[in-house]
Amino acid sequence: MSVSQLGRSSLSKMSILLTGGSGKTAPRVAALLAADKKPFLLGSRQGPGVGPNGHPTVKFDMSDESTWTKPFETTQIKAVYMMEPRISEPWVPMNKFVDLAKKQGVSRFVLCAGTSATLGKDGMGRVWEHLIESGVDYCVLRPSWFMENMIEPGLAFTIGKLGKIFTAAQDGMIPFISADDIAEAAYHALTDEKSYNCDLRILGPENLTYDQIAETLSKVLGRKIEHVKQDEAGRIDGLVHAGLSDYFARFLTRLELLASQDFEKGTSDAVERVTGHPPKSFEKFAEENKAAWSSN
Repeated sequence: MSVSQLGRSSLSKMSILLTGGSGKTAPRVAALLAADKKPFLLGSRQGPGVGPNGHPTVKFDMSDESTWTKPFETTQIKAVYMMEPRISEPWVPMNKFVDLAKKQGVSRFVLCAGTSATLGKDGMGRVWEHLIESGVDYCVLRPSWFMENMIEPGLAFTIGKLGKIFTAAQDGMIPFISADDIAEAAYHALTDEKSYNCDLRILGPENLTYDQIAETLSKVLGRKIEHVKQDEAGRIDGLVHAGLSDYFARFLTRLELLASQDFEKGTSDAVERVTGHPPKSFEKFAEENKAAWSSN
């Protein structure tokens, strides 16, 4: 379905805008909305024609203000799912977009932030604060690290071909969460009749070290997977050598160093409270995705 077709068919049915259309969670939220026959638009920097499974897609780039009104040209938007763009001071355009969307009639915002988001602090905490001050209905999702990171090209290669996971996280405990569970929580935050108007820590069912992740992968794959513990300099150098920018290599390493101090460690029943079921275990995730780590 094209955006124009969507607009003609659903002007009387309020739609949901999902930004971050090429990310890990927005397409999953889209699939849930589609299954429930709820109208929506995926916002993507690439524009129409790139949505997964033929989902209706519109050009939208949080860093390009000229694209912000495009979703509103074809349908009436009642709620927006927001992901943090990888730009400096992302809260500046995000807060400006919230103001524009509110004027366009949007009454609910769901922000996918992260564990480190703190109300009023630089980062997604600034957007969180702005949502409260704007008087709109909102929910801030604060997930821990995605299980799906394990099947991204970098880790899929080192696990699949080298049998190793390289990190600077040492013995830090992390409640890894599946993007499926994050998306389902977002779906409910966007569509449940009563808005949550709070933040929710979206965490997996258990705190795991990377040693334990390696043990689970060894069991599932039937071969030895090793967690290689690196210091800060070694980790940055390895990431740069793998093709990351120096800035992003340092950023990821800082996150792992924080994790080594149990910054991510925590427990939460939010997934079960919101979705009605417990979050997916890493062992189940590994069984579902073991083809991604094929050594062939």
